[in-house]
Amino acid sequence: MVDALQVVVDMNANMWAAVKHALQDLTEEEAHWRPLPQANTISVIVRHLRIEAEWHLHSLEHGEPMPTIAVPPSQEALAAVSDDFEENFKTLEQFCTRFLEILRTTTLSTLRERTATAYGKVSEREGGTYFLGYHHATHLAMHCGQIRAIRNLYCKTRGKPARFVPENPTYRS
Repeated sequence: MVDALQVVVDMNANMWAAVKHALQDLTEEEAHWRPLPQANTISVIVRHLRIEAEWHLHSLEHGEPMPTIAVPPSQEALAAVSDDFEENFKTLEQFCTRFLEILRTTTLSTLRERTATAYGKVSEREGGTYFLGYHHATHLAMHCGQIRAIRNLYCKTRGKPARFVPENPTYRS
């Protein structure tokens, strides 16, 4: 495997592991808790990640255009995704695992072609030639931060210490 591609594979694998860690031991109450009435729940975020992971997988595996970016999403397909956290997490894991399997065996040439098909002109201005290779990882990273923040707030509102506190001297105690 080309070193540049290995970096992308490692980034995706590490971000998926971080999301799984952030969701470890999640209770039903935490999954559906909102810090504000208009805020997303962790369950809603996982449903969103599941949908987008499927899109990333289909773009990488089959060269399909990315919904919401290159083509409109199918409203029927979106409506068919349930709100069941466990089901969505299980499916998200399957999609992320398959995405990594395919990414490990792809070539830079294929990744360039699939990126162009997936994102069209957006790839030229937004992410570049290999955007499909790292867009999924950055998307997971952003939502992993949200999940960790929600879980920390959940704990703090119950008088418990935050779950995810970095051991880093640049953070004040």
